[in-house]
Amino acid sequence: MLSQFTAPGYALALLEHGSSGRGYLLKERIGSVDELAGAIRTVAQGGSVIDPLVVDELVRARSQEREPGLSSLTPREAEILAEMAQGKSNSAIAAALFVTERAVEKHTNSIFAKLGLSEEKDVNRRVKAVLVYLSQQQER
Repeated sequence: MLSQFTAPGYALALLEHGSSGRGYLLKERIGSVDELAGAIRTVAQGGSVIDPLVVDELVRARSQEREPGLSSLTPREAEILAEMAQGKSNSAIAAALFVTERAVEKHTNSIFAKLGLSEEKDVNRRVKAVLVYLSQQQER
């Protein structure tokens, strides 16, 4: 596979049945035609060639699965959650962080997903996210 993405899902699908005869290289990190040809030969002979950045991303994704919570959030998502914990609306968060309201909405949905907060009829995900934030802040 020759890709521009380090997406763990792609790598896991490729490696699902083992690493023998498999390669996952990143387009922008191939330095020469000889390097690419060597990788193809290695894979054709049953070896494997996986870009170190892909391996790093797999390890990072795996550790986030084991440790759900604030550690899985990007720095921007953490900032937005901290603003939420202050009781701010999306428009107030957008103004404070100099982003659009739509960006705040996208980050908020990502926060909900990463914290495992699904939509439930009688539960406010925003409040639950803030409670997770506050409980993990107390543990520090």
